Amino acid sequence: MSYTALYRQAMSEGNTDHAHSVLTSAIEAARSGAINEEELAELVAEVKAWEG
Repeated sequence: MSYTALYRQAMSEGNTDHAHSVLTSAIEAARSGAINEEELAELVAEVKAWEG
């Protein structure tokens, strides 16, 4: 499951602590090169959608 899907699921369940953990993991993955820019951009768009 992608970070975006994990984030979406956590937020839809109201589990903001888990959503934060997913974001932290995704940031570390991006820093290490484990996820690409497209995946990170998709996650950022999802976060913005939930904030809006």
